[in-house]
Amino acid sequence: MKINKGKFFISPSDLNNFVACKFTIKNEIRFHNKEISKIADRVNDKLWKEMGIEHEKKHLKLLKNKYKKSIAIKSDLDEKNRFNETIRAMEKGYDLIYHAYLVDGDLRGEADFLIKCDTPSELGDYSYEVYDTKITRNLRPRHVTQITAYSDMLGKIQKLLPRKMYLIDGSDIEHSFKTIEYIDLFNHGKKEFIKFLSNIDKEKIYPEKCSYCNLCDWKDECDKIWEEDNYVNLVAGTNKSQIEKLKKNKVRTVEQLAKTKLVATDLKINSESFIKIKSQAQLQEEKRTTGEDKIIFLDPDYGKGFYKLPKPDEGDVFFDIEGYPRMDRPFEYLHGLYYKDKGKLKFKDLWAKKFDRESEKNIFIELINFFEKRFEEYPNAHIYHYAPYEKRAIRELATVYSSEFPKGDIVNDDLLRKEKYVDLFAIAKQSIRTSERDMSLKSIEKFYNFERKADIVKADDSVIKYEHWIATKNEKYKKDIISYNEEDCVSTYQLREFLVKNKPESIDWFVKPEEIKKEPSKYRKKTEDKISREDIEIDLIKRLEKKKNKQNHSFVENLQNLVGFHWRDKKPDLWDVFDRAEKSHLELEDDTECIANCVLKSKEPKTINSGYIFSYRFPDQNYKLKKGSSVFDVHAKKEIGSVSSIKEKLDKNILEVFCPKKKDRKGNLYPVPNLPSLITVGKGYPPTTTQHELALHKFIEDYIQNNGKNYKPIMDMLERNNPDIKELKKDSVLIDPDNELNSQSINIVKNLNNSYLTIQGPPGTGKTYTSASIIIALIKDGKRVGVTSNSHEAIKTLLVEIEKQASLPENKEFTFKGFRKAKSGEEKTEWQYITDANKKPEDLNDYSLYAGTSWFFVNPQMHQSLDYLFIDEAGQVALGTTIANATSAKNLILIGDQMQLSQPIRAKHNGYARKSSLDFVLENLDTIPPEKGIFLNTTRRLNKKICSFISNSFYESRLTSHNEANLRSVKLKLDPIKDEGIFHVPIDHNGCSQRSDEEADLIEKTFNKIIGKEFKVGDKKGKISPKDIMVVAPYNAQANNIRERLNKKYQDDVKVGTIDLFQGQEAKVVLISMTTSDVESLPRHKDFFFSRNRLNVAISRAQCVAIIIFNEKLLLASTNSIEEMKLMNNFCKLLKFKTNYN
Repeated sequence: MKINKGKFFISPSDLNNFVACKFTIKNEIRFHNKEISKIADRVNDKLWKEMGIEHEKKHLKLLKNKYKKSIAIKSDLDEKNRFNETIRAMEKGYDLIYHAYLVDGDLRGEADFLIKCDTPSELGDYSYEVYDTKITRNLRPRHVTQITAYSDMLGKIQKLLPRKMYLIDGSDIEHSFKTIEYIDLFNHGKKEFIKFLSNIDKEKIYPEKCSYCNLCDWKDECDKIWEEDNYVNLVAGTNKSQIEKLKKNKVRTVEQLAKTKLVATDLKINSESFIKIKSQAQLQEEKRTTGEDKIIFLDPDYGKGFYKLPKPDEGDVFFDIEGYPRMDRPFEYLHGLYYKDKGKLKFKDLWAKKFDRESEKNIFIELINFFEKRFEEYPNAHIYHYAPYEKRAIRELATVYSSEFPKGDIVNDDLLRKEKYVDLFAIAKQSIRTSERDMSLKSIEKFYNFERKADIVKADDSVIKYEHWIATKNEKYKKDIISYNEEDCVSTYQLREFLVKNKPESIDWFVKPEEIKKEPSKYRKKTEDKISREDIEIDLIKRLEKKKNKQNHSFVENLQNLVGFHWRDKKPDLWDVFDRAEKSHLELEDDTECIANCVLKSKEPKTINSGYIFSYRFPDQNYKLKKGSSVFDVHAKKEIGSVSSIKEKLDKNILEVFCPKKKDRKGNLYPVPNLPSLITVGKGYPPTTTQHELALHKFIEDYIQNNGKNYKPIMDMLERNNPDIKELKKDSVLIDPDNELNSQSINIVKNLNNSYLTIQGPPGTGKTYTSASIIIALIKDGKRVGVTSNSHEAIKTLLVEIEKQASLPENKEFTFKGFRKAKSGEEKTEWQYITDANKKPEDLNDYSLYAGTSWFFVNPQMHQSLDYLFIDEAGQVALGTTIANATSAKNLILIGDQMQLSQPIRAKHNGYARKSSLDFVLENLDTIPPEKGIFLNTTRRLNKKICSFISNSFYESRLTSHNEANLRSVKLKLDPIKDEGIFHVPIDHNGCSQRSDEEADLIEKTFNKIIGKEFKVGDKKGKISPKDIMVVAPYNAQANNIRERLNKKYQDDVKVGTIDLFQGQEAKVVLISMTTSDVESLPRHKDFFFSRNRLNVAISRAQCVAIIIFNEKLLLASTNSIEEMKLMNNFCKLLKFKTNYN
């Protein structure tokens, strides 16, 4: 940033800094005013710049060979002339412009290259796009912001925003980006930056800790301010939400927190958390006043802290990994091992020789072989590491390379089951408290007298050194990184020794309980007459490799990636069972798969005919468990019952657990279960997927032997062929827009020729109605039809619609028999045509409609038994599961909308194995092309204004609003909020994470004003009641907060909940509370909060009006990935609906 006579001249880098932290700009100004000094460029930084220039020159040479008419803008000209020379070069139509200088008001920048393209603009029948080089192989959001800024400035010159922009990384790979996917986020940041600078003298801001601190050049300056003020954010373990709550109660310093007489309820902070941070403050304040380092040893809960420390063994290994960040997962390039060899401690490094997959795999193989040999010799040994990274990284490597190196998966699983990995960070955190600001290894080393000597001080420096090594292969960089890694390993060893020395004698050494369920063993059992799963997978992969040729290489490679999909896919759920058992009840409150910290109300349960109901009270938190879910005690690792009900009330939620009565062999009742007084319940062991694996492998086997001829619908889908439809020319458009869609859809499905079809149904387009109509038509024609989905609820919804349509007067002569594989323990449903059962039917000929989850259709009994299989909500069904299901049918129908709520695949898969079936078929498109499937293009829910936003933002402008939707209207009298459309109401608050009283107040007042207002549906008039309004929030805590306020006046009539609760529902008016104050206060990752799909679902519940309340500080934040930028960019589109409603 340059300052000349009080005027600011900014660059894209300045904008990046401002968005990450406003105080960086304050520091830049202080530096300009010579109030503070800046750290001089280090030797490494200078070398990095030189390497970047060489990289740029290399590509200049390559581009000049490709584009003969080129020009370089001289850098020794003044700014005005450089800009004018750039414009003249553009007007003359040069193919390549090097060092183009661009200006837009106070913003300026130098693009490495402008390259001419044939898109017409004001310049003529051509225009330009931005190309920039980066020496790093790890492209970051700041790089995309830079080229977005250049593209925006370029667009203003040629009066056309470039469609694409490009980055060439350090490995010479060219990456393209759609400018429109980043421009709104850029413009918002630029607007706020310019506004900030224009009021800089009035801006009174204070530095706060944020995720950018470790990357910031001014970190030491902020540290000085905090130290001088003894600011409360210095207290280890505090988060932003707690700090804001403390400040609101005039607790601004460490000393004030240490001495406060306030209690947790005064501050609205969890009592256990408050005790910890207050005790921590007292330790730090004692150090500040006495100058003495202080450590105290805690009395840990049973099973935590010192209780998890194993007895030292001669074979123990101390382990540390160095990884290089990438877009998908880190590249693990160094494994460090410190252990005893013949009684002497030694260090061993495993270094990836190249920055490629093969080198990473090779050192992983070497590591696993080392572990295997080590534990054969020392069966009682353990692997010690500090923080969860190492264990997580090894899990991912084992999964990624499981097909090529299944032994890695087997050995690592054995280590995990035997609890051989010991995280000393978790033990230390639960066993000691120190006077340091954090619990990093380097911060606590002083307490066991470990001194470092390596040049590298922190992990970020090792990443930079590794980038230098990749580019130069200079052995010094490699040596520096290895020395740093070795010190981490030695420090981990000395920490273990320190903890062993201080472990209370009253606490026994940790020994893994023998009764822990060894769930994986059943999948791995190998007998003389049965081949192991691993051997089957290796054989399939080898045979697929032989089948590869130039034409099918990519196809076969993706089949290889699918081998073993289901086993890999459930691994994270299996690992979670063990990880959760290590965490405290408080820590598990952040795990949405759990309901944590449940306190038993009474030891005496309520007795009913079939069992007992125990009631637990639990604090506000986000969770996915619902009525009917199994109840799994995460610390005991056992199932204890099922969810009878969940009653939500602010801070007083009730979980009712049903435990069935059980009898012994003689028919005598067992005693009433003795449930724990404090419990966390969550997701248990994943179900077996053996039949899924067999079904998937059956298809792959057929491809190897017959090119998949026996599974044509699967082959058509995997080859992304257009559907094969009788009497329709190849590549024809499937639907005539001038004719009625439903009858055409029925006709297309009837004429499907052993193929597949996709039906995409955006919000309110009648996806369920259309599917039911088609299924009834097929059954009338004597076809046998299957219906499946990921959830029993989705299946049931479609079956209800089928029964409804089958009972219409026009179908009075029609009858059929249906079978549904019901969920165990589910309440009985009264059906007219369908039978519920827990067992499969003996004779498939008895029924014409079958319904159940994927476990039903992968059963060998169902193989090729159906004429059609309908997969509903296919955007939530993995491609591997779709293939396994589809082996049951001659035709496959994929129904859903990948732009609504999806089912993320957590495991690390390669290629298409990580996609859902809809995501795979659509291949990154938002809508299904007209020749590939049916797009239900008319919504009967959304009025024109809401539909316009939803259509343009999510459906490539293909969705239209039916006249029926526009016959509805409301008269809210909420000026300036109108009576139709989307409205953003900005609000300001600080420190709100999962709950905002400010937004809850605004929702309550707005709700009250809307009640009783007039609505019209055609000629019919009425008054808006609570059931006509839906209130949506991202978190249960905020939903409960709002519900409690509204229930005081409207009893239980209000519809308040999270997005997931309301998919498929609608209301005349939707109020959305985004709750969180800023990105630093988010309780979960940005990809959840800013999810494009969740935003689509939230707004598209509204028939007439959607009011979305959010703090605009959410949109000023550094992003961790380029994908996050795209999500936030989509959210920025809502700013055009901003109102000053108060």
